Amino acid sequence: MEDEYKEIVRKFYEIYRPLQKKYNLRYHMHFSIYESEDDLIEIWEYSGETRGKCIVRAKETEEIDCYKRAIDELKNYKQEREEKEHGRSAAMAG
Repeated sequence: MEDEYKEIVRKFYEIYRPLQKKYNLRYHMHFSIYESEDDLIEIWEYSGETRGKCIVRAKETEEIDCYKRAIDELKNYKQEREEKEHGRSAAMAG
């Protein structure tokens, strides 16, 4: 389980870091030691110091599941942004 956790966290940062730089993202994480509280990862777009749109909100009972959900949502975000950018550059070229 420990190895899977490390691998998932590594994967999260592998996906998050380049997106963080490219789109000015910041995250907020909260992991509770209490069973009754959900764990949370939120990732927000920023414009300068102004917080913009929340692009990821992963709320799960297990920390590892938060990371897994966040990874999936980041992949979707990346795909959507790239499609928008390619669509825009294709429109400009034409």
